[in-house]
Amino acid sequence: MEQNKKSAIVKSPAYREFLGKELRKQRIEGGFTLQDVSDMSNIPINTLLGIENGKVTNIDYYVEYGKAVKYPLATLRQAKVKLEPANKLPKEQLERIKLTKEIRNNIILTDFLSDGKSSQQIKDELERLKVIPEDTVTTTEIAGVMRNLIADKTVVALKSGGKNLYMLKISDS
Repeated sequence: MEQNKKSAIVKSPAYREFLGKELRKQRIEGGFTLQDVSDMSNIPINTLLGIENGKVTNIDYYVEYGKAVKYPLATLRQAKVKLEPANKLPKEQLERIKLTKEIRNNIILTDFLSDGKSSQQIKDELERLKVIPEDTVTTTEIAGVMRNLIADKTVVALKSGGKNLYMLKISDS
């Protein structure tokens, strides 16, 4: 089962093939042999051939090859890769993503959390700004987004009277 899951993940050969052709072209135009690139990148020649054919799945090899021949790696768009995920997200997850964006834009990127706010206060502010319709989002949904932002190290939660108060995380740098 695990092997099936892994093989299901690796399904972007168009980008690898595009990159491999571009890297080979750059190598040849630069006058480099496979041995030259191997010496510069510590990548074995048989792996370099796999890269040029788009068969190698580890992106780090493409990056090291690109650095050796001074090729800036192409974006997915430049490679004409269709920008669609392998799986569509369910409606509930899409709604959470939308809520997360609204919280980032209207709460996180402002000074609203400077003195700590509860889920209810965040909900009230989003409703006041009219970025979410009244009574369509629960404080539980807000708290779920805030937990994700804690995991991302964007905010911290402090306990006050049994409730979480959310504040922006102060940068460590």
